[in-house]
Amino acid sequence: QQQQQEQPLVTNEYVSVTSLNLNSVAVVSDVMAQTVALDSYNDTVDALLATFASINTTVKHNGRFSDLDKETLFKVVAQNNSILIDMVAKMRIKDRSDTAWNFSQHGRVYEAMKEEFEIEDRFQHIEFKLNLIQQNAKFFLEILHNQKTNTLEWIIIVLIAFECGLMTLDMTGVGTW
Repeated sequence: QQQQQEQPLVTNEYVSVTSLNLNSVAVVSDVMAQTVALDSYNDTVDALLATFASINTTVKHNGRFSDLDKETLFKVVAQNNSILIDMVAKMRIKDRSDTAWNFSQHGRVYEAMKEEFEIEDRFQHIEFKLNLIQQNAKFFLEILHNQKTNTLEWIIIVLIAFECGLMTLDMTGVGTW
């Protein structure tokens, strides 16, 4: 009976720890912060997907990007990258808590809470959405790059033709003053 009371317990309604101290609070608060942040990031990513869907619809109907769509696309790409960096670097979703790493009883609570709140599954779901946005953005950015390249090629052709015309005028003597 005594052995059972000393074991930390995580249920879908509460967490019980062997003793309430800074380490216990740190482990519980880390996982709670991650779950709240994942909810927020998921909402943000859903908004990014909606924005991207709007850009897709515009391009589908018009066949081209407006300047506003280009600006929006760049912002979506930047925010997409920022979210993934924040989740990995700032929230340390893929890292284990230092306290959980150093103390096995806190490690069990940490892992049980991560499992209870489905931290890894939710992260993978958000990561899938971010990768979807990134793949689509890459496609559109390549199209924009090709359009700009085509425009620049035509400008070069016109400049070469203009230079040829000037050279012809100069060679015939018509262009001399």
